[in-house]
This record gives sequence, C-alpha cells and structure tokens, in this order.
Amino acid sequence: MRYLRRRSGFTLVELLVVIGVIGVLIGLLLPAVQRIREAANRMKCANNLKQIGLAMHFHHDQHGVLPPTRTVGEGPSWAWLILPGLEQDNLYRMWDIGKLPIYKANPEALRVAVPIYFCPSRRPPTWGITQPFTQRGVCALADGIRGAPGDYAASIGTTGSDYSVPFPNGELAYPNGAFVLAKGLSFAALSDGLSNTVLVGEKHVPAGKLGEWPLDCSIYDGHNPSCNVRPGGPDYPIVADRFASVFGFGSYHPTVCQFVFADGSVHAVKNSISLVALGLLVHRSDGQPIPEGSY
Repeated sequence: MRYLRRRSGFTLVELLVVIGVIGVLIGLLLPAVQRIREAANRMKCANNLKQIGLAMHFHHDQHGVLPPTRTVGEGPSWAWLILPGLEQDNLYRMWDIGKLPIYKANPEALRVAVPIYFCPSRRPPTWGITQPFTQRGVCALADGIRGAPGDYAASIGTTGSDYSVPFPNGELAYPNGAFVLAKGLSFAALSDGLSNTVLVGEKHVPAGKLGEWPLDCSIYDGHNPSCNVRPGGPDYPIVADRFASVFGFGSYHPTVCQFVFADGSVHAVKNSISLVALGLLVHRSDGQPIPEGSY
C-alpha cells in the first residue's frame, strides 16, 4: 500500500491574502507610530525650553539681570552667556568674552553643539555646523562665523529689533521684549508679569535652508541677531509655512510653537493665535491683560 504525503503550506492565494493583511496593518500602525514619535519629540523640546528657562533664572540670580541678546564689540549672544546655567562651564571658559571678539574666539569652541539647543523634531545635535556667509558692506568683517546652530530664539518683542530704530516720521521704536541689546533687564522690568511674558521660543528656519544665513547662523553669534532672536506680534506672526523665508517664531511641530515664559513655565502656543495676543505675550510692559484662551 502506498501512502501519499500531502505537503503542508500556503497556497499562492493565501500568501497574497496574508501579505495584504500585513500591509493594511502596517498602514494603520505607521500614523500611530509617527504620532507617538512626535509626542516624544515635543516633550523633549519642551524640556529643552524648561532647562533654558532655568538657566535664565540662574543668570538672573548671579547677575541681577537676564542676559542681553548680545554684547557689544562682536561678542557672544545670550545662548553663550547662559552656558554656566546649563552645566556647560568648561565650554564657557573656552572663550574669554571679555577680551576676544567672536572672530578671534576658539573656532572649535564655537562649533560645539549643546544638545539642549536642538529640537528633535527638526534635527539632532549631531546635525553639523552652519555655513559661512558674506555680509559685505555692512561691517568690517567680510565673512560670517561657522558654528553650531540652534533651534531656539530669545524674544525681542514686537518691533523686530533688539535696539531702538527710527520710524519714517522720525520717532524711535524702542525694543519691548524681555531681551535687548548690550544690557540685561531685571525681572522687575517685565511689569506685565513673569507668567505673561515670553522669554524664549522655537525659532522659524525655512525647511531646506538649515544652517544658512540669515535665519540659521551660529546660535552663539552675537554680531548677527537673526541667528538667535525673534520678534512676535502684528507684524511677525508665528510662521506655519515651513518653507517661508520669514523672520519670526515657528516650529516643526504640527499646529503649535513652544515657548518658555519668564516664570519658567512652558506652553505650546497655537500657530493660529491672534496677532494681538501674540504681541501681548512678547511685550514686557504693555499693561494689557492676555485674552483668556489665547493659547
């Protein structure tokens, strides 16, 4: 008697059905995985801002004022000045800011990427260094400084400048944010209240132009404020278009941009916030209440 053995296994049709089911499951899972990853990145970004806020408070405790946006004499930006509060004392000591301008500073020091200055939704700290740039006809320095970038900017208020600029009628527009050129402001100067005043937020950088001047040069570069400060308000909305070459706050998180306020709290502000409300948040002393539910 002959015994016939039947082969066990999938038929072609069954195999195709299984592959199809797996494909559908993967298609359903990918958006969930992406949402989980973005939620983790957003939480990490919020923690970065929290640490920056604490470093600002540390600077205020040590010096009685917040850091300036940048020092005079081609010095550093606020991002360098708060390094001791980020436990980066060794890096801070690599540049004698009292004697050396930025173009004579240790170039290796300027290229050190501090992880807290990077939002994981945009790029990792290992991203690289910014490109050199030319600014001929503006100052004695012909070429910009290569250095580590960063994804956060100090708030300079609604005027678009960290120093006084003239209006066409001859009047001066004074910087009204938490940070100004050359001198630090005390918390007492933020008369609208620490919980109502933005310190630092995510800075807009056009997609495809990471590391390119003028919107993404070295975060330590005090000569070029566009590297590390941003305005907000009626003339400077939160930038929702990632490809726009616009000077303002903006993030790679969907629908929101995150900020640390002067009281140390971190808030995700909707990109659609009214321009008036945004202006009130970045102004240190307008005396106006923030509309309830603005962000």
